[in-house]
Amino acid sequence: MTGRNLPRPLKAGDRIRIISPAGPVDPNRLMSGIDILKSWEYEVDLAPHALAKNGFLAGTDADRLNDLHDALLDKEVDGLICSRGGYGVLRLFDAIDWSELASTETKCFVGFSDISAFQLALCWKCGWVTYSGPQAAMGLSGGVNERSLRHLKGMIDGSYRFLCWNNDVEIDLQSIRGTGAKGVLVPCNLSMLNALLGTDYMPDLKGALLCIEDISEPPYRVDRMLWQLRHSRKAENLSALIIGEFTFEDKSIVDSVTESAIHHFADTEFPIWRGLPYGHVDDRLTLPVGVDVELDDHGGLDIV
Repeated sequence: MTGRNLPRPLKAGDRIRIISPAGPVDPNRLMSGIDILKSWEYEVDLAPHALAKNGFLAGTDADRLNDLHDALLDKEVDGLICSRGGYGVLRLFDAIDWSELASTETKCFVGFSDISAFQLALCWKCGWVTYSGPQAAMGLSGGVNERSLRHLKGMIDGSYRFLCWNNDVEIDLQSIRGTGAKGVLVPCNLSMLNALLGTDYMPDLKGALLCIEDISEPPYRVDRMLWQLRHSRKAENLSALIIGEFTFEDKSIVDSVTESAIHHFADTEFPIWRGLPYGHVDDRLTLPVGVDVELDDHGGLDIV
């Protein structure tokens, strides 16, 4: 699995379109996020159905698909940021014109959580590099701290494309087993990765540094997902497994997730690390999906 180079940095005056390809969004939260983007000197517009609601979805499948396609292909749109995740992007997959996207120039795209399934497929099928980070109404509008916002801004405007905090505080990854590794960075929500298993949209993880996170899943369900991932044989040839943030009922369950990972991947040889600030928490990095990275023996992680 590999993407292209990082997308062109966004500059002041560039147009960002907000799309809602999954769940419905709170208009007030969305407007708060838009205010942040405007303070960064971007022009911002809303996809036609960004504020729509159809049960647990942000509008019909056809409406959300049209908004997604139009924003990705519109040459007047320089970047896209999803309003939120939730659920629903998987319903669009069979109707997406993947071949057209594969021949389209990569542009800045920010998504997270449910959207990570689309980001994996977009990288795997089309070679796009996207950003897994705070979204307009779930992050930018509140829920992440100031340095997380600065890190997102640095990634999308090209001023700080590093996998550490932009105040030069190093990320403190801890080795559970093994040492450093090189490969393609694949950050994603574990539930969404497992939803792709057995489908044509599941990426080849050979040589990947797989970074996983999740929220609101009790430890036994995370254990079951790791069991399924192991026995799907899709994770046998990882370069490394990096455990991000896992929370349940507002408490960290990273210790339990680590124990499950050690158990289920006991007969594999790739390194396992933990401590990556990535997930549904206020202190989180924005990670590019599909770039080559190096994890050194001391836990330093950076783009190569």
